[in-house]
Amino acid sequence: MSPIPRTRALANRHGITLGEMMVVLGLIGLLVAIVAPKVDFQHYQIEGGMQAVATTLMGAQREAIGKQHDVAVLFDQPNATLRVLYDANNNGFIDVSERVRVIRLDSHVRFGRASASALPQIGASTLTFTRLIGGYPSVVFHRNGAASQSGGFYLTSVRALSGNSIYQRDTRALELFRATGRPAWYRYDGTNWTRGF
Repeated sequence: MSPIPRTRALANRHGITLGEMMVVLGLIGLLVAIVAPKVDFQHYQIEGGMQAVATTLMGAQREAIGKQHDVAVLFDQPNATLRVLYDANNNGFIDVSERVRVIRLDSHVRFGRASASALPQIGASTLTFTRLIGGYPSVVFHRNGAASQSGGFYLTSVRALSGNSIYQRDTRALELFRATGRPAWYRYDGTNWTRGF
């Protein structure tokens, strides 16, 4: 039996060369450069912001039922922040001994409606909760899961608030039902509101 020629032995080895790796990395970089500008990151930040707020509200409701005491969600509009108050004594005040959790929205997400038309069940105001706790509009979840009031709010992007109507599709709305404490989500498509995500 004759020995295998050297060139055939090298062809049968496994692995890639540095040159092949550089070509693949170059192609990946080119694809990223073409695709990345077309990805609308702020759109996804709005979606994530609405989901974070809705999850916070539902978590507050579950906590109120589970711990059998009030849990309030306070809306700090100017700072795009939520504060969750675990009101162990149900007095509607922020006591020193009570825990408060702070949830900040993404830097591109704000409470507001921009130029989107008002959702009829919420109205034109950015936030419709009227009860104040610590100076912040708030909604309180009781131990039976009900909310202190019906209401809602709008979330949108900083770019939509800047006045550019092309970005009004960034606007989202959430309506909260008093009896059940459950939220309903809405998305603005540029002309109409549609329910759900």
